[in-house]
Amino acid sequence: MFDGGNPNQDSTATLLSMEPSRVGRKVGIGVRVASGILRDRAAQTAHSMKQDAPTYVGRGKVAAREAKKFGSSIWTPFAHAGGVLWLEVTGLFFAIFGIFFAQNTWKLRSNWHSGPEHQHFLVYALITVLFFYFSFSSFYRARRKDKKRKAQQA
Repeated sequence: MFDGGNPNQDSTATLLSMEPSRVGRKVGIGVRVASGILRDRAAQTAHSMKQDAPTYVGRGKVAAREAKKFGSSIWTPFAHAGGVLWLEVTGLFFAIFGIFFAQNTWKLRSNWHSGPEHQHFLVYALITVLFFYFSFSSFYRARRKDKKRKAQQA
């Protein structure tokens, strides 16, 4: 039954002639060795991933900061233009009201010394000066704001 010249027959005969407790023991040892190797490789992989992790930890903060920069780069020019435009439109409305009061002041100019319309003339003159001051100051602030922005960009 045993032929010493055939190695395949020798291993088959040895495997078949083993006792069941010896086979289980050898398979168990093999499984433990293989699981130890897998655990070591998993630990090495986890360790190498932990070393790479700091590059990804701040991604949320960086993304938020860059989104804020993007939003401000889009919003800031619109806000600036809107602010300048608001000052100019406000100045225009003050000028329109000033012209209206100047027209009434001109109509009452002959009664400025005395007469029944003397108080109306003074009130119209005061309001005319006040509205033209508001108009001028609004346009002045718009120009100053625009020049300041251009100076910051340069």
